[in-house]
Amino acid sequence: MASWFSEGTVTVTNGNAVVTGAGTKFSNCRSGDMFVGPDNGIYQVINPSSDTSVSISPAYRGASVAGAAYGIVPVNGYPKALADAVNQLVQQWGATLAGLGSVSTENVVPVAKGGTGATTQAAARAGLGLGNAATLNAGSTPGSVMLAGDRASPLASTINTWGNSFQIWNNTTAGYPEADQSGTVINTAWPDGNYGAQILLSFSGKMFFRSGSYAAALMREVYHTGNTTRGSGGALSAASPIVRVACITTSERVDLQEQTFEPAGDWGVANSEAAGVTVERLDVGQYKIAGSLGLALEGWRTQDPCSPDGGRTLGMTESEQSEDGIVIIRLFKQSWKLSDDGEMFPGRGAPMDVPLNSWIDVRLEMPKIETPPPPTITEE
Repeated sequence: MASWFSEGTVTVTNGNAVVTGAGTKFSNCRSGDMFVGPDNGIYQVINPSSDTSVSISPAYRGASVAGAAYGIVPVNGYPKALADAVNQLVQQWGATLAGLGSVSTENVVPVAKGGTGATTQAAARAGLGLGNAATLNAGSTPGSVMLAGDRASPLASTINTWGNSFQIWNNTTAGYPEADQSGTVINTAWPDGNYGAQILLSFSGKMFFRSGSYAAALMREVYHTGNTTRGSGGALSAASPIVRVACITTSERVDLQEQTFEPAGDWGVANSEAAGVTVERLDVGQYKIAGSLGLALEGWRTQDPCSPDGGRTLGMTESEQSEDGIVIIRLFKQSWKLSDDGEMFPGRGAPMDVPLNSWIDVRLEMPKIETPPPPTITEE
């Protein structure tokens, strides 16, 4: 038999259909349940609008009273409450269950339907096509998957820490190859920490490597398109700031502006290290280069124009610079002269412009570009 609801007290008014409760739980009853009032009269519950308010039918017939006892009998009983609950469940989840289709009745959902196709972890990984890395932890210990910054123990601030690692280096790091620069090192070493191989990438755009014994192996610089340039005759040279002097519009060389070279006026192109430099033709065979500190302080400075196959020199260059860094390049025809001893030697002929099938290479000194320091890494 269903239990009565009688929590709290009610206030009723003669001729009024609204019953007000205090400490009541009218939300537990349903429309159609029976309300037994303080007058012992029987009424039908019409609308349990809240825990403290309910409407009855007919309107209250007894004398008005406050704080009186009452009773509500769930006439429809538990079957109705169960039906209400099931109906609510169907309305809330029915569409979702219908959308699952056959998946809602399967014990093991196959991969094709969004499941793992298995009931064990190993079988699920196999079903999803996961390799053995799926069961490894991340970290620098043996058998783990490395993360950026991971290093083998013991931790140290040197680039020859044993084990595989990705690290930041700077000019306080053992074995660093460049002063006042920083970069990233990829390290693979034997567990004893004395032998291995390292690739070091500098923030300055350079690349170094060493292998073998850390105590004996020196960092070797890798020459690439960023730190070498190809001369007019095809020979490779260090690509410090380079300007190529030639008429851009009439040049027959399709490789005049290769890779990082960009126009630097109508009569020259400059690589990325010489960005901002300009070349101006002053007269036949005479060119002005501005925007640098002047000619390179060490190593080669100018290279004569050569035939594309590198077989012969097409002219002779002379250079000079002023205190403000302005560089003047002059090009002359090559002539042969006879010495008093009957020897033939090359000499300077008439001025000439750069041949259409070549260029003049000029190596400059540029203001130093500061590279930002790497972020500080705190070791624990």
